[in-house]
Amino acid sequence: MNSTLQYGLLSILLCVACRSIAHAEEPSSRELPFDRQRINRYSLDHLPRSISIRQGEDVWLGYDLQQAKPYKVWRAPEGEEGLKQSGFVMRSVGVTTFEDKSDDTWKLRRGGETTSISVRYLGCSERASHFELRWEITHDADVMTLRERVPLMAEISVTREIQVEALPAGSQLLLPLSAKQGWNLMNAAGTPVASLTDAQWYRLTSR
Repeated sequence: MNSTLQYGLLSILLCVACRSIAHAEEPSSRELPFDRQRINRYSLDHLPRSISIRQGEDVWLGYDLQQAKPYKVWRAPEGEEGLKQSGFVMRSVGVTTFEDKSDDTWKLRRGGETTSISVRYLGCSERASHFELRWEITHDADVMTLRERVPLMAEISVTREIQVEALPAGSQLLLPLSAKQGWNLMNAAGTPVASLTDAQWYRLTSR
């Protein structure tokens, strides 16, 4: 192969490589998959790793993703937005109906002993009627999945639905203490309960 041909091939390869790099560096023009009028993934009220989800017309739930619990619920002023943006931080606007600034966490009770568990956020997905948040929770060798649904609409009070998968036999998953003070927990039959004991969907309503 003569030098002229080699030079030509080298030029073509360099051109293709440059185009590929330029294409990779172009910012994506595709919008986020979620409707930001319903969910916002910027930090809320300066809390890192938080997310805000709207329920109904004017209720918002702010989640602490690291602790797998809502830390704030508020109602937007009539005719106004419930969130105000400042850079990459969202600020809640309206009347606060529930707030949890504590370090209270989920706990596992088994064999008469109550212990804390480790939590790892797995993500959020959108369904036709609700948003679903997922966490991995672990204790020693036990690995469980905690799911929480936030219905887009609620009939009377603020409503959440929770489920735990792979809960060890004979164990109970206990809500954070602060959550017990602000929410009523019921099983699928509508009976008030104190903890999660199986994989059914439980319902939480605001007090």
